[in-house]
Amino acid sequence: MKKFLALFLALAMVLSLSAALAEEAKGADVKGTGVELVIYTNSGTSGRADWLTERAAQDGYKLTILEEGAGAVQQRLINEGEATPCDVVFGLNAIIWNDLISRGIVTAIDAPSWADEVSAGLNDPNGYYYAIVKQAILLAYDTNQVSPEEAPTDWPDLWEKEEFWTKYESQIKLTGGTTRNVLAGILTRYVDPNGELGVSEEGWAAIEAFFAHGTPVVDGTDLYAQIVNDASPVLMGQMWSSGADQYDATYGTKTGYATPEVGIPYAVEGVAVISYTKNLEEAKRFVEWFGSAQIQGEWSEKFQTMPANELAADKAPASQVAMCSIPAQNIDWALVAENIDAWCEKIMLEYMQ
Repeated sequence: MKKFLALFLALAMVLSLSAALAEEAKGADVKGTGVELVIYTNSGTSGRADWLTERAAQDGYKLTILEEGAGAVQQRLINEGEATPCDVVFGLNAIIWNDLISRGIVTAIDAPSWADEVSAGLNDPNGYYYAIVKQAILLAYDTNQVSPEEAPTDWPDLWEKEEFWTKYESQIKLTGGTTRNVLAGILTRYVDPNGELGVSEEGWAAIEAFFAHGTPVVDGTDLYAQIVNDASPVLMGQMWSSGADQYDATYGTKTGYATPEVGIPYAVEGVAVISYTKNLEEAKRFVEWFGSAQIQGEWSEKFQTMPANELAADKAPASQVAMCSIPAQNIDWALVAENIDAWCEKIMLEYMQ
């Protein structure tokens, strides 16, 4: 009997230790096994992809990262279908996540240990994606050249007030997530069930004027490079919140931004596993690691982002906290997801110079 009791106690200790070790292996403690993961993202610019590749390697993950605009990532995944080499996708926005879910391109996974540390309402309720970063979509300008009193207070000022004509950058490609969020923020102000593609004539006239009076992007040149270029008329344009601090550091600008009464669009970046991955367990391990408070805190410190993980929020600079405190615009994202491709097609065919 004593031998049985001793054996039972020993077994219980082993199981308890195993459980404790399993409990410890969460978040940033979950190391990679060296299985290569292919990752698609629209959030790899400004050194992000290189940093993530190197940081992940320190914890055993082998990453190959492909970076494109959000719409381009979406279209690549659709076109590749089951043949995609992609294992994990991160970044994007609510418009694209909803589309990828409806097409069966991303798969639901059990909630990572950090899911309940994320601000309420940001994770997909069915587990298809989990939020990592909040991005405020801003109408930005350089306060060294434009005072807050002289600056636009909302997007319609750009085309309705002649003093801003040619001084803002207009896009030449409509695949980027920031651009599509800006267009959604404008067009959903003019919803008309009887209008073309659900938008009133007034709304389409506004979009026409928006593109007519802007200065087109110089492909491959940053907005802020144009802002500090004396030969360019551009002084303002679209910017995501984490980009503002980085570009200020690079170009010596000091970003100001409009705070419209209707609020601003937000792009909630997430991370998800591709349905067709052949490396499911490693992909899930990466999600557990990447979204943890530790890694998102490091990401925030390096790239001036506002983490969705509240335990990492103290790593965000005060400027990001301020930008991401602007009230959110009330946008019908279901309407946007249904129509954004058709809206962009119409704009490209009819309104872009």
